[in-house]
Amino acid sequence: MEVVFILVAPAVPENVGASCRALKTMGLQHLRLVDTEAHTHKQARILAHGSTDVLGNARVYTGLADALADVDLAIGTSAKARHQWRSLTRAHELGELIADKAGVVARVALVFGCEASGLSNEDLALCDLVSSIELPAPYPSLNLAQAVMLYAYELRGLRATTQPEIQSVNGSDAQQYRALREKVSQLLLEHRYGADSKLTKWAMELLPRADSKAIGFLHSMCDKLLKR
Repeated sequence: MEVVFILVAPAVPENVGASCRALKTMGLQHLRLVDTEAHTHKQARILAHGSTDVLGNARVYTGLADALADVDLAIGTSAKARHQWRSLTRAHELGELIADKAGVVARVALVFGCEASGLSNEDLALCDLVSSIELPAPYPSLNLAQAVMLYAYELRGLRATTQPEIQSVNGSDAQQYRALREKVSQLLLEHRYGADSKLTKWAMELLPRADSKAIGFLHSMCDKLLKR
């Protein structure tokens, strides 16, 4: 399973460099950047001391949707109270939640917003889950690099491994979770529950919490219902 960290529109070069160092320290290496040039500044290279390989290999995208195109499970990070999500996954819960999807998810992304305003509601809508860090006091808040370090620490046991060969959806397909989301969406749509319906939104928010065994069961159930 490959774990990717995505920084959306970071404005401070030092934060990009420090994030690279945080990832390297925790045994992680995959960084993606969206709508920014901060990584090209000298200060980013200085703060990335010992991890310039992570900085140099970072992939750059013009939009978050493009950065998530090959991601199976996207997890947005946010401290905002105003968004559509009914529940948040705490940072310390993510390691076990992701590990439980071994074999059905090939690539996981942690998505972080800019320093000034974080992820927009539109960005969060592109994610499967939203996570937050429990803090005794909301202020002073964590800056971007600090948040990356804490999440990297929580996911340090999920170091990138060789991606398994993609097999059939009903076998050990490493993208089985993404296929399940499509099936559930199709099933709900056939019963006239569109993307904006409460039932669909709630189902899509609960699906990422399923483990590998539950995902396999839901595949079989959806197949039978779709055939009928």
